[in-house]
Amino acid sequence: MPSIEELRKMRFQFLNLLYEKTGGDKFNRVSMWDIGSELGYERNVTQSISQYLEGEGLIEYATIGGGIAITHYGVREVEEAISHPEKPTDYFPPVNVINIHHMEGSQIQQGTISSNQAGTFKLTNGVEINDFLKLLKEQLPDLSLNPEDRLEIKSDISTLQSQIESSRPKPGIIKESLLSIQRILEGATGAIVAQQLIPYIPDLLAVLG
Repeated sequence: MPSIEELRKMRFQFLNLLYEKTGGDKFNRVSMWDIGSELGYERNVTQSISQYLEGEGLIEYATIGGGIAITHYGVREVEEAISHPEKPTDYFPPVNVINIHHMEGSQIQQGTISSNQAGTFKLTNGVEINDFLKLLKEQLPDLSLNPEDRLEIKSDISTLQSQIESSRPKPGIIKESLLSIQRILEGATGAIVAQQLIPYIPDLLAVLG
């Protein structure tokens, strides 16, 4: 088991990645196991971190099987930590001493005085993804999916919608959600609707690069 100081850093990395994947939207759901896996955490560590963050009111368990959501308080903690990276929060050490393994569409500035930094991250194919999501949602009732896959694909849709509406969309998260949708559709054996939707995904992924 990691030391207390290492755990504090890992907790922030976990919450920060949840914040990125949900776009800070408390209604979006993400698997805690997926977050832990992406960060390279053992399952027992992922479970311990999730229990701690839930106990402090920073996340909440949303679905059976590990679906979690960030809370309003969790959003505030992440944004406070990122806004003042040199200062610790009630729960986390200073961000500028944390090695954040996963960061996309973000900027860090350290050791500067009276300086400004600005960045714009655009998603060039937001309209195309939005069109695909609209079609997918229309056809969702006709897809022969088990309850778990139906819940997961709805979570992927919410994540994609959050990303294409964001001023700083993260291509990595978009790719992950599209690949997850593709996997679910490919597993919907015998569903003609699914076979009609699958060909759209490689084109969207190609545009993302």
